[in-house]
Amino acid sequence: MDALFVTVDGGGNLPPALGIAREIVRRGGTARFLGHEPQRPLIEQAGFGFTPVRDGRPYDAAAPRGTVSGLRELTAVFADRGIGADALRLARAEPTDVVIVDCLLLAALDTLVRAGLPTVSLVHTLWSFFEGEARGPVGALLRLRGLRMKPVLRSPALSLVTVRADFEPPAPPGVRHVGPVWQDPPAPAVPAAGAPRVLVSLSTTRFPGQDRTLQNILDAMGELEAEVIVTTGPTIDPATLRAPGNAVVLRHRDHGEVLPTTSLVIGHGGHSTTARALAYGIPLLILPMHPLMDQAAIGRAVERHGAGRMLPRSARADAIRAAAHELLGNGPQRTAAARLGADIRQHDGAVTAVDLLELGAVVA
Repeated sequence: MDALFVTVDGGGNLPPALGIAREIVRRGGTARFLGHEPQRPLIEQAGFGFTPVRDGRPYDAAAPRGTVSGLRELTAVFADRGIGADALRLARAEPTDVVIVDCLLLAALDTLVRAGLPTVSLVHTLWSFFEGEARGPVGALLRLRGLRMKPVLRSPALSLVTVRADFEPPAPPGVRHVGPVWQDPPAPAVPAAGAPRVLVSLSTTRFPGQDRTLQNILDAMGELEAEVIVTTGPTIDPATLRAPGNAVVLRHRDHGEVLPTTSLVIGHGGHSTTARALAYGIPLLILPMHPLMDQAAIGRAVERHGAGRMLPRSARADAIRAAAHELLGNGPQRTAAARLGADIRQHDGAVTAVDLLELGAVVA
């Protein structure tokens, strides 16, 4: 199988695509990527060919934006038909059995389906969230740009959803929940010797108020008996944050090195980080960063499963401290997270995804 992945600089949307690409190559196929320039290092480090968008709009998720300007720029990327033109050109230049398109790139998805190419949508979060957004502000903005969100979402013969099916209501035919794609072969986390370890990560995408929330978390952690590791990504300079003596703040550290000995993850509700933590059986404290994104919906799903807590991004240090103290104990949230982790570790979603591709579930 020769696959072209069409992706967008959106942070946690890339790991599932890379996982599925690795599984395609493991089975003797090929995979290459079209995306935004900031994605190049991660894609090439993973061993895949990368072509930056040419006719499409440039986009950098780490650039500072306000809530309104961020939504306006992001929906412009959703509705960008230039990326679809780039994908058509690449798909026709080399043998391509399937084009796997990030579900955020709605105009590109529409362009490829209308052109008759075998096209699959890669949904890296809750399908139901996007269905709901079609009726909300995002859907309204896209209609102003000439794009009807719901019909486009349902247009491919196959949509691969890298989320547990029990995280949301049943989906329509053609939408298949393959489960979380492993970023590394997970195993049950074994707490570090001594003080419990807490990993804090609030996305590599820039959100308004993210630095204030991180500072509140650090202030909360200073009074806990815990070893705290904070990763800010490219969006926030660690030097701008006040870290207590039990915390280290870094731009980057591979979470795969930390999670096997971590007792609690504090995140923003991005599905990639959430699913990776749960794969190790680690409970989560979630503080959603953007009111119009999927983060609160992910947080509610985690709470429904009893595997963590959710607080508003404006939560004060004392509320964060109390929630973290509760989750660091051996209570019901830890038991629920361990149960989810054991289930996630039974099967890599990338395997199911490629099984479906090889079964010929894609129809042009």
